[in-house]
Amino acid sequence: MVIIQLAGGLGNQMFQYALYLQLKDLGREVKIDDVSGFVQDAQREPALAPFGITYERPAKRELQRMLDSSMLPWHRVRRKLFGRQKKSYFEESKLFIPEVLNWDDIYLEGYWQSEKYFWKNGDQLRRVYDTNKLVQYLLQNGVWERSIEGQKSAAQYAMGINNTCSVSVHVRRGDYLTPENQALFGGICTEAYYIEGMRLMRERYPGCSFYLFCNDKDWARENFAGQEDVTLVDLPGSGGGFMNQEIDLDYAEFVLMSRCKHHILANSSFSWWASYLNPDPDTFVLAPERWLNNVDSNDFYRADMHRIVL
Repeated sequence: MVIIQLAGGLGNQMFQYALYLQLKDLGREVKIDDVSGFVQDAQREPALAPFGITYERPAKRELQRMLDSSMLPWHRVRRKLFGRQKKSYFEESKLFIPEVLNWDDIYLEGYWQSEKYFWKNGDQLRRVYDTNKLVQYLLQNGVWERSIEGQKSAAQYAMGINNTCSVSVHVRRGDYLTPENQALFGGICTEAYYIEGMRLMRERYPGCSFYLFCNDKDWARENFAGQEDVTLVDLPGSGGGFMNQEIDLDYAEFVLMSRCKHHILANSSFSWWASYLNPDPDTFVLAPERWLNNVDSNDFYRADMHRIVL
């Protein structure tokens, strides 16, 4: 049996579930632990259900066996005497580890952010991650068509995206600005990166329209939204639903981003997947020259990504 820990935000969970499907197709018995990865992360929760996704979950005894976490007295004494005997692997390298696809009887912790873990299953994944399912979920929750004065609905943005040569521009700020995240993510997707990306898109697609997705709306308005061909996607808040308000809006932005014709990515799994799900074979995807600081992350990149070198 292989148990995969679900953790992180929507994009990370999509990578973990993609590995789950790949291992299932290889004949493994695979289950997903969707509890442990969120115990220390109160800001996130399992996020795949609106796709209609289901998966097998491990029983308590199966988790205890893998993680050597039984609280029975003799197990506790053994751990004190001989140490914990976990059958687990924590993903330290960000490069593709082909052996992962062959391992068994193991608990996997990591994000597995490479198409190489599931490239044979691309068509299946695009069916599983059909964004029309998210639209139906958002319609049921009253999010997709909600508009208020000064803010368009997701449906209205979608109409503009569908009827123009639309380019998504993903800017990730918020948690990326904390000191610990700055060391890993900082200084990569700079203002200069986006300026150059937009210049290249304008050169390649004259008259294109940019749709700016950013989790810091004030910063986005101050720096980019004043340009004539740039639209800041600023959705009205949802009334809550299956997930909390912020997650609902994430789903709506994810759908809109995926439906743009072309993409300028942040170094984020969110826009990685949005561009991956774009069905247009002629889509043009721009990505930063490096994905992480001081980490070899070349396996993050797909063949259709064009790196911006500043």
